[in-house]
Amino acid sequence: MIKLVRLDYRLLHGQVVFAWTSYVGAQRIIVVDDEAATDELKKSALSLSKPTGVRLNIFTLKTALAKMPKVETLNENIMMIFGNTATLRAFCEAYPKIKEINYGGLANKAGAKQFAGAIFMTEEEQADTRRLLEMGIKLYMQQTPSYKKEVLENI
Repeated sequence: MIKLVRLDYRLLHGQVVFAWTSYVGAQRIIVVDDEAATDELKKSALSLSKPTGVRLNIFTLKTALAKMPKVETLNENIMMIFGNTATLRAFCEAYPKIKEINYGGLANKAGAKQFAGAIFMTEEEQADTRRLLEMGIKLYMQQTPSYKKEVLENI
């Protein structure tokens, strides 16, 4: 069962690995990111970042969508992590079963507007986020489970 869907440009890092994995009891992490899935060095680095005993899959968007029927049959707590809003939006449009998404980190870049401590969105990222909201998906910003959840709705 998918316990957490998270948007974080850093993919796997300390906060995700230690705080969220234990909080949701994740037995499997599925990273959906075309760049990471097609770069052997990034895949190796991500594999080293995962907690011991937790399974890790690193998929392209296309592969993740194709694997979802099998993922649904797994008797595991699953955390999904997306590296960018475009991939997340495309996934949710093709797989309309996602009901809630945790916005954990979007990098500060030229032209980006800050929405929370670690959430900076360009116009394109804001458009992707509005689309997710239009689909009825509940969005919230939260760095780690110990932070207060902030609803993300006024984009």
